[in-house]
Amino acid sequence: MIRHIIVTGGSGYIGRCVAEAALARGCSVTILSRRATGLPQGATHQAWALGDKLPEGSLNPAVKASEQAIIHLAHDWGNPGMTADDEGGLNRSGTGALLASSRLHGVGRFVFVSSQSARADAENIYGRVKYAIEQDLDHPGEVAARVGLVYGGPPQALFALLVKLTGDLPLLPMIDPWRDVQPIHVKEVAEGLLRLVDHTATGWMGLAMPVGISFKDFLQTLAREFHGKSLPIIPIPLGLALLGCAVTARIRFIPTVDRERVLGLAGVRALACADHLEALGMTIMPLEIGLRREPGSRRAALAEGRALLAYVLGAPPQKMLLRRYAASIAAANQGALAMSGVFRRFPSLLRLAEPLRDRSPLAQRLRLAATLVETSPQGEAMLAASNIATLCVGFVLDAVVLPLRLFRRG
Repeated sequence: MIRHIIVTGGSGYIGRCVAEAALARGCSVTILSRRATGLPQGATHQAWALGDKLPEGSLNPAVKASEQAIIHLAHDWGNPGMTADDEGGLNRSGTGALLASSRLHGVGRFVFVSSQSARADAENIYGRVKYAIEQDLDHPGEVAARVGLVYGGPPQALFALLVKLTGDLPLLPMIDPWRDVQPIHVKEVAEGLLRLVDHTATGWMGLAMPVGISFKDFLQTLAREFHGKSLPIIPIPLGLALLGCAVTARIRFIPTVDRERVLGLAGVRALACADHLEALGMTIMPLEIGLRREPGSRRAALAEGRALLAYVLGAPPQKMLLRRYAASIAAANQGALAMSGVFRRFPSLLRLAEPLRDRSPLAQRLRLAATLVETSPQGEAMLAASNIATLCVGFVLDAVVLPLRLFRRG
């Protein structure tokens, strides 16, 4: 049983989550990184850079070397080291130095965090380098974890870019949006890596949703769950996407799309990992469930509630009523509806979109809003203050927009 874990890149997106999960298990944790910032409480730090050996003091002297493990996440994005003779550069040589040091000290387990794009013929440098490093893991106790599309947690790395793009853009150009991706929540990645630490598998093991979904569905689900909006996806050729990468790299104040990530998505292939997950005793949760556990999903539910409750009330809802609305959606294990931003900004226009069918999602949410308003102090006060003239105005407006609602239904 592994009792001490050394994490390279432990202050990064996945690394911090791994360190926190290891500490919660009762393991001691040492993080190897350049700076001792952003580290989880309880972890120790050793100054280290890719290319260095294991620094003195990174191993726990109170624990046998065979009961210690290295989870290697660090990757140098700034200098991929591509030449005709040496593809991999610092990433491969640096991992080799760490691997040699691990073997020298008799460390019990070495888990290299690889990628779903790892292949000898991968479209991008990243995938080819990851595959090349995997080939160096030929000793007992060494394994590569091929990780799918990671989402969840504080938005960082590719996930941060996708959250921003789906939130900021009214439509999203994308290469081959029908290609399948295999999402996995960052906490599930951490759990999988820790299970690999205590497992005997060698070679590579996949950590990803076993059945993929199209990248289009992933992006539209993210837009709905985090931003409460529908998002048209426009297919574009790879060449045009790469041109866009070059343009965004030169223009300030807009999200920069990395060429390597575009090529990685263009060349992604299915990761057969159902047997691997079964061996690790893991079940990957659906994307919607994972997103609904995130603060971004709650913010989208609050924005929806603010619009629907204001429409029912005829006035901005109080915070307590908003919280009850969001809690009701969460209790039903549901997320925000894909609703036009116009309705969120001008709730009174919902009168034009209010559906006649009782079973439509919007009709159900409006009933929920009405029920919450009726049982709230704010709603009771508004009802007491209403008069016949106000009710008559409402009836007249309903009669005026009824033909439009009937037309939309037809």
